[in-house]
Amino acid sequence: MAKRNRARKPQATATNTANVELDKLDNALAAVDNLVESENGSFVGAMAEKFKKAKTSHDAASEEQKKVASETFGNDIQTLVGELKKLVEQNKKVEVENKQSLARQKQLEESLEELKKKAEAEKKELDKQTKELLASKKKIAEDRAELAIKLEELKEQELDAESGFAVKHMEMLNSFEEKQNKLHESLEQKKLKLEKELEELNKSKQTLNEAEKTLLDEKLQQLFAKEAELDEKEIQLKQEKALIERMRRQAQLTDEEASSYKISLKNEIEKEFAYQISSLENQKANLEKQIAQYDQGEKQLLAKLSSFKELERQFEDATPQEVIEQLSHYKQTVNTLRSQLDEKPSEQLEENFKQLKKTYEALEQEYNNAHTELQQNKVQLTKSRKSVIELEQIQKQKQALEKHNQLLKAAVDQLSADVDDLVNKQQAKTAFPALLGLDSKLRAKGRTESVPSLSEFANELQHRIAWDANEQKELYYRFEDICLFIAGLAMSRLHILQGISGTGKTSLAKAFARAVGGGVKTISVQAGWRDKGDLVGHFNAFEKKFYEQETLQALYEAQSPAFSDRPYIVLLDEMNLSRPEQYFAEFLSALELDPKDRILTLMTTGQPNGPENLIEGRKIRIPENLWFIGTANHDETTFEFADKTYDRAHVMELPRHKNTFEINKDHEPISYSFESLEVAFERAANTHRSKVAKLIQELDGSEFSMILEEDFNVSWGNRLERHLVRFIPVMLECGSDLGFALDHMLATKVLRAGKATGRYDTEHDDISNLIDALKAFWRSQGFNSTPEASLKLLNNELKKKSSF
Repeated sequence: MAKRNRARKPQATATNTANVELDKLDNALAAVDNLVESENGSFVGAMAEKFKKAKTSHDAASEEQKKVASETFGNDIQTLVGELKKLVEQNKKVEVENKQSLARQKQLEESLEELKKKAEAEKKELDKQTKELLASKKKIAEDRAELAIKLEELKEQELDAESGFAVKHMEMLNSFEEKQNKLHESLEQKKLKLEKELEELNKSKQTLNEAEKTLLDEKLQQLFAKEAELDEKEIQLKQEKALIERMRRQAQLTDEEASSYKISLKNEIEKEFAYQISSLENQKANLEKQIAQYDQGEKQLLAKLSSFKELERQFEDATPQEVIEQLSHYKQTVNTLRSQLDEKPSEQLEENFKQLKKTYEALEQEYNNAHTELQQNKVQLTKSRKSVIELEQIQKQKQALEKHNQLLKAAVDQLSADVDDLVNKQQAKTAFPALLGLDSKLRAKGRTESVPSLSEFANELQHRIAWDANEQKELYYRFEDICLFIAGLAMSRLHILQGISGTGKTSLAKAFARAVGGGVKTISVQAGWRDKGDLVGHFNAFEKKFYEQETLQALYEAQSPAFSDRPYIVLLDEMNLSRPEQYFAEFLSALELDPKDRILTLMTTGQPNGPENLIEGRKIRIPENLWFIGTANHDETTFEFADKTYDRAHVMELPRHKNTFEINKDHEPISYSFESLEVAFERAANTHRSKVAKLIQELDGSEFSMILEEDFNVSWGNRLERHLVRFIPVMLECGSDLGFALDHMLATKVLRAGKATGRYDTEHDDISNLIDALKAFWRSQGFNSTPEASLKLLNNELKKKSSF
């Protein structure tokens, strides 16, 4: 950017020293202005910017102040500007040197990367060649192993052939040859006989003449014809004879005997012929099979004999023992050669390895040199940066020293004025501005509806909770969980919802408030909370103001006319991130008192113009229509609840599996009356008071209670009985089972971890006896359900004891 010269020209007619000094000061400030524009963006520019501000203040000063300032600061500013220009020049030189160093460093890094890539490529090529060599060695070894296996198999076959295998087949061959020879001999005999007859006929024919021969042939034909006729007649006579014999026998027998004889004869004839036919067929089939087998065996034996002859020719008439010895010798030789081959690499590979090694050493040396040069450049760069930083620090110190007194005086004056103004303003206001705002905001009384019977209320509440019309969201909870939640409202003003993440603990509390038209305030508990002030807020005596936390506003909102007759939920999200027994201690104690005595002290003295519902301007009542519901996860980031918290609270474990059902989405929004809900709770307690009292009496006198007290040192007092009297009747009115309600109370109040389970001082037999006593008590009461929750805790404890 071009410099703009704002310096004023000196007047030729100047007559006094003051004007000369003013001109010097103007020239110095103009130089500062030019420095601001030329060095904008650097640390010197920033310093020049501050000088520019000083120039602005100088321009705003009076003429007399300018004259006084010009006498002292004119020359100093000119000198300082000259020094700053020198520093700028030095800084530019340093920056140029740094750029050159960075460029050189970048070149070295690029060359280093190229060398690394080259070395890695050569290394990969070497690895590839090594792998190929190993693969070829492995292939040769596999081929040799396969050859050795084949030689062993051949050896075994040869031994088998030399042993009984060949003998067996030779016996079969000999027997076949004997039979074949016999057949051949019989055929030869017949052939010889026929040849003799033919010779005799030929001799007789030769002696006779042609006429005699013709006559002889005719006679022979006649004889053959007569012979055939005689044979036919003989057959006919035999058949007639058999027929006559059969007729004779039939004549001698009665009709019935004749018929039976005929049938039996026919059967015998059929059987005889069938037997003969089948036997002949079997013989024929056996003979054909034997002939086929003999042919196949003959072919196989001939092939084996030929192979044996070929082997014998190859082995040059050596004995099997000699062949085995030769094979063993060859195997040893092969193993020796293989080991030598494995130990000795090829000359080409050795040469490649040496070359690669030399290349690697050269690259490594070059890398070390580059690394050393890089380190030196870094050291030089660090020194340069330090010089720049030191210059900047010197400038800052100089500037701070020049402006220190002025800034300090101005800051003190401003702080004093602010404090006075703040004190005056705060003393005129109320200590509870947020609560005062609630007085005007929630003054209108809300309209509510009465709660129907608890069974209808539970069924309707399940569907109202399941469907959020505003967010179009579905939330499924089991009916028994809804019953447990409602009964817990009757039992205690503190709930603890446990379960793994994602089971809907937070959603259940918010959905209940939405379903009944009540209020809800979500408080995110922090890990550092230690006392009541972290939860409700604290009073600042200096400002005369109370820092009202969300919990305090919820307490006040719940007793306002708009919410005084509606249920109100304070949701303590992740309640055990800090210890509830510390930050929630006063609430634990207050919730045990009578509703009219549940008062929390906020300050020691009251303040004027306080909210309407505060007591004495410094205390707040914990309203009866308010419930604290805390969600809890159990992991390494959280704390375990103490017994005093568990004993006072209603504890629920939400399951991980979602139980879907068809939702009735036709319910209109409604706001239920807290008073009618309390009346429904009281009505249920009166209805089932005698039943619950009897159950408590029998439970106290049972073997289960005796084992708990004697072996586990666990008993219960008035608090648990009060909870049972309030909890069980509501469960029964909602449609639940007496055994299920008692099981939940025992599992969460008596058998929970740390009380009857999860202890080191109990034995396996103690748990086993307690399980038997619990089952016996359930049988004696005739409950429809089993104590699933209690048995689950005890069985898990039993498994742990069994593993030790």
